Amino acid sequence: MAQVPKKIGHGASNIPDLNDILQDGVDDNTNLRNALIALLQKLDADAGTASDYESSLTPAPLKNTKE
Repeated sequence: MAQVPKKIGHGASNIPDLNDILQDGVDDNTNLRNALIALLQKLDADAGTASDYESSLTPAPLKNTKE
């Protein structure tokens, strides 16, 4: 995850653009959601019972996505 700076600007090489920061945030959230789903699938595979963690605990779809 990236550290969000106090100064956000346009055009300066050392100041990140707000769009880039938001895009990185969406990427981070997507990666965390995918990791959680993969963990739930592994729990289902390792449970050896009729447990279905994935269908009962999968998070809702992300509201913020990249174009």
